Amino acid sequence: MADKPQVVFDPAKAYVLVQADYQVSPLLMRRPSADEAARHEAKRASELAKEHAKWVKKHADWERTIAALAKIQGADRPKEPQEPTDANFPWPPYEQVHPVYIGPQNRFAKANGGASVYLQEVEPGEYTFYGNVGFGVPGGTCACLGTVAFRAEAGKVTSLGKMKLPALDSLKGPKEQRIKTTLDLPEGPTLLAFEPAAVSDPRIPADKIVPARFTPVSRMPNWFGLEVDRLTAIAGVMRYDRDKVVDLTASAPPAAP
Repeated sequence: MADKPQVVFDPAKAYVLVQADYQVSPLLMRRPSADEAARHEAKRASELAKEHAKWVKKHADWERTIAALAKIQGADRPKEPQEPTDANFPWPPYEQVHPVYIGPQNRFAKANGGASVYLQEVEPGEYTFYGNVGFGVPGGTCACLGTVAFRAEAGKVTSLGKMKLPALDSLKGPKEQRIKTTLDLPEGPTLLAFEPAAVSDPRIPADKIVPARFTPVSRMPNWFGLEVDRLTAIAGVMRYDRDKVVDLTASAPPAAP
């Protein structure tokens, strides 16, 4: 959503709001509903059937070639075509082909010093925070070892709070406290974090804004070959026991109606 004097919200769409003290590039992955997952799997089955039909023809040609070459001493035999099966047929997961790139440009609001607000229109549904990586920009960080998911409801603005990059934040402190590499971060903080933050913008009706109800996600594949890390623990949502994500939402009190 662009930085315009007036904003028109589509009641059929959902909206995700992210704040930061600087420009960020959060990447979300849309999770499929049961119907979407079924359609994705049906498409996979259809494409597998097409590839298998092609293989049948290729394999028949290969058999004829092998039979002909059997009469020629020392002739090189072509490699047998691999049969596409359910186990070896490559097909990307639904999330991988339904990304939502936010930022770093096209800010909804910006303030002196680089503070940013991003407002993204999305399809209603569930999303996983994947990491900080700009579309078409090499590099970034994947929260592959621990992250969160949330639901974006139609007609609502789901606020993720303030996105933090602790390594970048450390450079703002006294020189003797600044880290030289990301490995110098103290125990606890990681390269990616969220913290609660109030939203105040007259263009967004207050009754539309809802805080994201995060749920833990233990693992995500590193589809883009990024630097691997995990989201900093969030009180009441999740913490870490060494390399395991501990779900704290089951013991959290229910949200107020």
